[in-house]
Amino acid sequence: MGSVGGVNLTLRPAARTDLLVRCAIGTVTAAQAVISLLSLTFTLEVNPIRDPVSDYALHRASRAWFTLAVLLALAGAGALALAARIVAMPVSTGAAVLFGLWALALVTVLVFRGNASAAESTVHGEVHRVAGAVLFGTLPSASASLSRQLLGRPGWARASVRVRTGAVIGLITAFLFGVAQFVPTLPQGLLERIALLAELAILVSVARAIRGATR
Repeated sequence: MGSVGGVNLTLRPAARTDLLVRCAIGTVTAAQAVISLLSLTFTLEVNPIRDPVSDYALHRASRAWFTLAVLLALAGAGALALAARIVAMPVSTGAAVLFGLWALALVTVLVFRGNASAAESTVHGEVHRVAGAVLFGTLPSASASLSRQLLGRPGWARASVRVRTGAVIGLITAFLFGVAQFVPTLPQGLLERIALLAELAILVSVARAIRGATR
């Protein structure tokens, strides 16, 4: 069970954690790379300064790439959840619920496409809009809660600083994107892409915090 042909297949907890952390950072980085590629390649279909990222799902040529980016982000989050469990990362119930809501919102954004235009109002578009608000609000809030939880635990103080930094940046960028919803002259698409970059950076900061705690 532990070996095949004399090769040990049973990884120690530290090795499993390191592998999961590497997978998480890799998939999250790949998700951001796909979003950047979309922003540079499909500028005629979706204006990266004005239009939301989810508009890529409205065009056949870019739909698969948008789906890939979302699935990569979800895979990274899943790897982080497993790694956190292995190292017994002290995650409060509140933070766990917020992380779960973030993942659910990401799935919802993928399943329910946004409205084709601001003048159009559909049920799936409104579900998408609400899920987007949850998406940008829950992850920074979960990270802030996690940072407070880590601060008082032996061996997690440095990790707390990393997670808190990501949370603060995430909250600021999410707030700016939220303001843009009420001020049409602001570059909504650009602010959303910055907020999304901050969200993915939060996942990386949590991954680095887990890696640091195991060394």
